[in-house]
Amino acid sequence: MKLTMSSPYRRFVAHLRLLYMRMTFRWACLSARVGALTARPPAGRKPLPEPARKPRLPRERKPLPARKPPRPLARPLANRKIDAFLFAAALIVLAFVASNYFRRTAMSDPAPVNIFISWQYWEMFGYTANLFVREFEEQNPGFRIVMAAQEDMARGNPGDKNLDIVFFDDSEFAALLEASALASLSPYIYTETEEDQWALPLVAFVDLFFYNIDILQMAGNDRPPRTRAEFLAAARSVAQAAANSEKEFFPFAFGLSEVDASGIRRDFNPWVWALGAEVHSGFTADGALALTAPTTATINFFAEMNREGLIAPGSFDTTGRERLEQFAEGKIAMMVASARDMLFLRDSPREINFDVTAIPAAALGRNRLGLSGIYAGISSASERPDVAWDFLVFIAGRTHLLEAALGAVPGSFFINFPGRHIQEDPLRLKAWEIFQAADIVEFQSSDFSGKEASLVIRERLAQAFGENPN
Repeated sequence: MKLTMSSPYRRFVAHLRLLYMRMTFRWACLSARVGALTARPPAGRKPLPEPARKPRLPRERKPLPARKPPRPLARPLANRKIDAFLFAAALIVLAFVASNYFRRTAMSDPAPVNIFISWQYWEMFGYTANLFVREFEEQNPGFRIVMAAQEDMARGNPGDKNLDIVFFDDSEFAALLEASALASLSPYIYTETEEDQWALPLVAFVDLFFYNIDILQMAGNDRPPRTRAEFLAAARSVAQAAANSEKEFFPFAFGLSEVDASGIRRDFNPWVWALGAEVHSGFTADGALALTAPTTATINFFAEMNREGLIAPGSFDTTGRERLEQFAEGKIAMMVASARDMLFLRDSPREINFDVTAIPAAALGRNRLGLSGIYAGISSASERPDVAWDFLVFIAGRTHLLEAALGAVPGSFFINFPGRHIQEDPLRLKAWEIFQAADIVEFQSSDFSGKEASLVIRERLAQAFGENPN
């Protein structure tokens, strides 16, 4: 820590130094005067003649006692004593000032306050996360950002006592609310409704259909599919091309591993939304979740594709990240993913030739897409929610930087125009145009049935595929 003197102490030391200089100057002037009076004429120079005086008559006077010669002035010794005294006094005063300042500094600068945030912060934002932490700590030297231990912050235990801020995506929102792991933001945010707001939305990504340009062209497709019928035809042509090729690749793939909480939300639900339908209609009187007819039809559609060998094996053992890596390796021709994955594919050393389009719907017309997002909220177990709110506001005020760093499309949940990072990139601009041309599925954070719907759909799909979902 860098220590500096306060203004009162600086003025005091400067005044003491000026007093010392003045005393030294006065002694020098006095010594010079005395020396001039007692000095003898230099050798070789005659003294000036005294002026003529009128003769005076002698008067009788008593003889004066003999004068003692004047004592020579001890100027150097006196000056040295005074200099030593002033120097010693200055050292004593400076030592007192310094010790008093250091004691005040130690007492007035308490240890920094730790703000514990979930490890997902660094997982989601990467290098940008460290930049924000350093900036916040420089602006607020009394606080320090600390990552909560990952083993203590497993997704099944979001309410850890050492946590102040939780970062998560929408697939975890309902589970966090159900576990009462989030504190209401009502004390900090004014809303016109009586509903509590539990988190701040940071970055939004649109669902997209990714396809390998080279594989589709090799299979005789000059453009991506726009309807389900065209998608099925493209998948069959790719399967035929794979059979005639020495390379192994598959037309389509799912990543529905049970360890991937976003699997159904990311890989399956967009197909139902593209039909303009909802995934479920709520719970029945006996407590069972009722899937809609379009959802059931979509399950049957993919079951038929799987029987034809058009879907890569291991759908229920592979995560979405693993499928994305297979797509980057050229092993998957088509898949559904988030716009956040475009950056990963663009940075892939394999330099895959890919493009994006809207999810194939039942027929041509206005599409319907979903948005996935990243949120941040205050942990209900936080012992310092006001301090946590300060950092939360700091991060929310820099969402435009997060959007650019992650290449997010559309970027914000409330954005009406593309950011600069979108306008300067043809692929992101195309994703923005897809977003603008579609209806957006509204996300409901209070929909506790979303997790239940994912479990039911995953089980139904596994049964239709003839596999064990566990």
